[in-house]
Amino acid sequence: MVRMGIVGTNYISEWFITAALRTDGKVEPAAIYSRTQERAEEFAKEHEIELAFSDFDQMVQAVDAVYIASPTGMHHAQALRALDLGRHVLVEKTMGASLSQEEGIFRAAKERGLVAMEAMRHLHTPHQQIIRDALARIGTLRYVDVQMFQYSGRYDKFREGTVLNAFRPELGNSAIADIGVYCLEFALDLFGEPNSYDGNSVYLPNGFEGAGSVQFVYDSMLANVSYSKIVQGTNPTAIYGEDGSITVNYIGEPSRIELHTRRGTEILLDVQPSDEASGMKSAGISGQYIQRPSAHQSDQMHHELITFAAAVESGRIDPRWEQTTLAAREIMDRQLARAPRRG
Repeated sequence: MVRMGIVGTNYISEWFITAALRTDGKVEPAAIYSRTQERAEEFAKEHEIELAFSDFDQMVQAVDAVYIASPTGMHHAQALRALDLGRHVLVEKTMGASLSQEEGIFRAAKERGLVAMEAMRHLHTPHQQIIRDALARIGTLRYVDVQMFQYSGRYDKFREGTVLNAFRPELGNSAIADIGVYCLEFALDLFGEPNSYDGNSVYLPNGFEGAGSVQFVYDSMLANVSYSKIVQGTNPTAIYGEDGSITVNYIGEPSRIELHTRRGTEILLDVQPSDEASGMKSAGISGQYIQRPSAHQSDQMHHELITFAAAVESGRIDPRWEQTTLAAREIMDRQLARAPRRG
């Protein structure tokens, strides 16, 4: 069992606690850190956490590993401090605010014989493996359209003239870092790093990146990665091969994966129980694709916790996770470097 301390008392920390209960005892939420002792104790009592701290170092020293769910701008310093104190770290996306920060975290972990991993939950789900295994069934891959358009609940305030933290460019909450990272790492994990890539973004009047698109170029395939915090999507992610295609309703929390043959047959590869209850047949469905509701984040988050716990117990982690994290951050940095100059 890995006893973990949680940094942050927001809804993501609540997802973590719910997910930890589904790890069959592999992960135990043992401590909580908040900037005030009052808030730490309140959260700990509410979620039945044993220990509560407002001193970061004391919290870190009381556990085996640390889950960092603070704002992105704090990830680097907190991860390095936890590693300095000899603790493994699981850091929410994005792991750092730049490629150099993420490289520094991984380097510090290796120097100390510790595990550092980015919390990118959808890569660790069985759904990702189902998609990977199905690729051979659709022939030579030619085009991929990865989409994640998620209208932010805080954008309404922006449109009314109030800029909340979710839309302040200096806080590192750009659309590509908040939403696009899911798309980038989904594609990089399945297809590897492209030969080249290029992209553009949509910027709001205050310089905040609200949406964007990056095109990956491979030897015989193109992959278009699109993301947004300012529009709501309706189309699935689609992978097209010469013999068929695969659709995924929502890559962040997939709940329906379908294989479509060139002859028009549709085969259900994976579905959440609640979706089957809707009355749709599992194969041979015709007509327009209907967007399915995604699973809740905590329903699938436990898979990444199991991966992390296994790495902590063995002292080794698959280099695949580090490579994907760094490749995505490099693309993000390059995309954001193109931000138009203001005034």
